[in-house]
Amino acid sequence: MNHQHRHKHPKGDGLIRIALWQFLTFSIMVLLIWANEMLDLASLWFGAPPGNPDVFRGCVLTIAVIVVAIVAIGHAYVQQKRIITGLLTVCSQCHKIRVDEKLWERVDDYITEHSLALISHGLCPHCYEQMKDEVEAIGRPNGANPVKK
Repeated sequence: MNHQHRHKHPKGDGLIRIALWQFLTFSIMVLLIWANEMLDLASLWFGAPPGNPDVFRGCVLTIAVIVVAIVAIGHAYVQQKRIITGLLTVCSQCHKIRVDEKLWERVDDYITEHSLALISHGLCPHCYEQMKDEVEAIGRPNGANPVKK
């Protein structure tokens, strides 16, 4: 029986969501710029003296939003490139990751270097019980068997 664990992650699913939200955000900003120019929102909402639409100002603000969008989306893309993707070969014994044909690296070091993830260590319940049994066995005289409850 094959006990390999395979997790299915649609490729680019996270990038698509990020890009969609960024696109929607910047689109709303451009719409607000033009709604303000055409409807004079300050006059409508706050009772400010009415002003004339300024197409030049709308164009300048739209260009500024587009430049900021390009920088923000580019930054998100670069950060996403740092996220580990693909198939990693892990040693079954020592749990090191194969970096290339002759180089193997500790999992902690590899993840720290190739992603934004932070590493924290702990014990799963199975390993905790196993370690606890080993420590208790060390404390028993002559390796006596523990009494099972």
